[in-house]
Amino acid sequence: MERRDLIKGLGVLGAMALVPGILAIGNHSKKKLHFVGLGQGGTNAMVYIHEKGIAAKYSCISGPYVAHLKPGMEHLFFETPRDYRIGGIHYKKPMDITSEMEAIFNEDHRYIILTGLGASVGTGLISSVLDFLNTEKKNYHVICSLPSFNLGRSKRTYAEEKKAEIKGINNVLLFDQQIVAYGTLNDPPDPKNRIYIVGQKLVVGPGYLSIHQIFDKGNETFYNYFKSIKS
Repeated sequence: MERRDLIKGLGVLGAMALVPGILAIGNHSKKKLHFVGLGQGGTNAMVYIHEKGIAAKYSCISGPYVAHLKPGMEHLFFETPRDYRIGGIHYKKPMDITSEMEAIFNEDHRYIILTGLGASVGTGLISSVLDFLNTEKKNYHVICSLPSFNLGRSKRTYAEEKKAEIKGINNVLLFDQQIVAYGTLNDPPDPKNRIYIVGQKLVVGPGYLSIHQIFDKGNETFYNYFKSIKS
């Protein structure tokens, strides 16, 4: 096994260790699988899982950046209110689930909700979505990711607060993009070299991954979490 494959495997195992007691299974439920991506991060993960060939219905609730959606995927356009600041941290006010969103979750499906925390749509909606799913006694699991440090202090702090709000709710799984990307919650060496400019280009410094690389690792982890859910 090459060293990079070993490190990759250890990173996934480290992230999975945050959720004890989940067992590797297939989809044994007779209910139809339905993946729902909330926000850009959740939508990206949904498309990644679709590319794995999982037979399911696919829906997303997100902004306009959906050029990568495949035919047959349901897209509910949703724009969040403007953010506000407290102590330098950007927040979105918690958002209520709309009747159009309720229609997505009203079917007798086994829902797998995917979202990244720390930004706008997913973080603002996740609490309302969970309230609705539990009130309606739906069959669901939610998989959430916390952002890596590359995305900044503001999003990380907001995500940590949302994590504290939802982590005690049944069937909510959380993983940390920082651990998936770097295997540790410590910042890599030389944070001043995280991103620097060479000519007209932004260059990722030594020991750091690009945002695209981190998102790719995150999408793979969303998929691994789905495969490890006990139905």
